[in-house]
Amino acid sequence: MGESKRKKSTAAAGVPWPQEERREGQVNLRQLAPHPRVGADRIRELTGESAIPPGTKIALNAFRARSGEHEFLVGFSVGDGQRFSAIGLAVVERLMIEAGSAALHVVPISDADIAWDIVLRHLRTFTGTVLVFAFSDSRTYDAVTAEMFYSEDIVLQDPRGARIRRLTEDDRRRVRQQAADMGATPPPPKFYDMPGADPKEQPWIFGLPCGDRTIRLTVWNGRKDFIHEFPTDIVDLVGGDRIAIVQVGSPVGVNGRSSVALSRHFSDRFDGIVHWARDTETYRSIIRELVLADIPSVSRPVLPDGWTPEVVIMPVGE
Repeated sequence: MGESKRKKSTAAAGVPWPQEERREGQVNLRQLAPHPRVGADRIRELTGESAIPPGTKIALNAFRARSGEHEFLVGFSVGDGQRFSAIGLAVVERLMIEAGSAALHVVPISDADIAWDIVLRHLRTFTGTVLVFAFSDSRTYDAVTAEMFYSEDIVLQDPRGARIRRLTEDDRRRVRQQAADMGATPPPPKFYDMPGADPKEQPWIFGLPCGDRTIRLTVWNGRKDFIHEFPTDIVDLVGGDRIAIVQVGSPVGVNGRSSVALSRHFSDRFDGIVHWARDTETYRSIIRELVLADIPSVSRPVLPDGWTPEVVIMPVGE
């Protein structure tokens, strides 16, 4: 946007975003200030446990984010997507103090190899109000939060708007060595339900280049033998006049199976494709393949009034 328009919008939000030229795709994260309602006593109340002593100072990875022209709230926690660690509960509560009744969107992350890529993709394409990244273990959480302080794709600010020093390569090397010295990944902490919260898993939407057009892809987790049926509005994530919902019966790599190849196979007949995975293992393997293949993440399409696509469901083996 133009300089005058940018200054007006940031001033209205009370957010002193950095004024220098920004890299394309760069994301600004400004730490949320501590809140008197969110601390050790509140965590003890939420968990019903006393592991954290009263009065302990709690540092939360909770931010106000800006990606392009979109501003939203984002937090980082250990959790499984529906439940969170004790500190994670405090992260969610701090975000919801800012967001009120806005929907809580969660991205579960269990694959350490692509964790940072997952974070960047969702930071750049999220269009909602509140986003939480829930890491399955502390080691992956620590690696990603350290990367935030190193990556040139992120601009970090303290609550007053001052730039936070970016880690050097030597700093990064020390962090990685410390992680290696810890040995095996420690077991995850205990997870808890967040009272009053209804976490919604943030969908994946990929844009597969096919000749002179882009085919949108999304992935649905059937959890176990397709028992988790897709919602009727899942087609809204991909758009187009003709949409395929393809059941995927085995993980990527089994018998040479590839979701990228499958998508390209159907791209001349469909405008959007939903990969309905048999189970969580298959679901995660599809996400991993699409990410490692560098298929871009995109936002959901703008749908025309009265849109009624043709939807074809393809069972396993067809």
